Amino acid sequence: MADDQFDLDGAVAVVTGGTRGIGRATALVLGRAGADLVVVGRHTRERPHPHSPGFVEDAVDELTAAGIEAIGVAADVSDQAQVATIVERTMEWRGRCDVLINNAAYPANGGLLEVPARRWQTGFQVQVSSPLQLCQAFLPGMFERGRGRVVNVSSGASQALLPALAMYSVSKLAMERWTEYMDFELGGRGVSFNTLRVDQLVPTEGWRLTYELRGEDAATGGKGLSEFVSPEECGEFLAWMVRQRPSWSGQTVGFADLRQLQAAAAAR
Repeated sequence: MADDQFDLDGAVAVVTGGTRGIGRATALVLGRAGADLVVVGRHTRERPHPHSPGFVEDAVDELTAAGIEAIGVAADVSDQAQVATIVERTMEWRGRCDVLINNAAYPANGGLLEVPARRWQTGFQVQVSSPLQLCQAFLPGMFERGRGRVVNVSSGASQALLPALAMYSVSKLAMERWTEYMDFELGGRGVSFNTLRVDQLVPTEGWRLTYELRGEDAATGGKGLSEFVSPEECGEFLAWMVRQRPSWSGQTVGFADLRQLQAAAAAR
């Protein structure tokens, strides 16, 4: 590994939305590369989701079975007090966070006059304010060590006008702009800030639930079924982004962008 790349061996990584889909796959990829994992999710065996699978305990069991050091934190990132618990548990366990993957999401599909204002507030809390809260807690330590990575997971919905996805689209666009501002104000200190824009369909458990309950248009934003990218491939993409030199920062990249970047790097 080049000297200016990020070595995941022994790093402490916090992954929100880590109990299923992209988050769970990413935690496994990072753990296999040597990171210790803090897996964050809302649902536990005692407090399951009424329709969708994925418990904090299951994600931790999968990681530990693979020989990966991991703890789970049951927290709803729409609640500031519970976000603070993520920080407390992480610091108690390892005393630092080196990699922060903000993957939790809150779609709340519906028309502009149907989605109440409180759900807009929740969407912006999950997609912008809580990631900022985690950064405000973890970044001072990253800057002191001169080493850290923040990667936010956005959506192709940020770039389109899609039926019943206004809140999700707008809040994800805000996430992308916020990430650029993080680099603008705080870049150049050994910590990078980047965004993965999930701009192709990823068949996660949450996506399948939307498809089953609301139909194809709601699940695809009216774009129809097309080529899928697996959660595991998303995890590999995110790990690749984490490994890049700290000067590679302030980037928002989709899957095609990443494939081109990886091909160019392999050709060097």
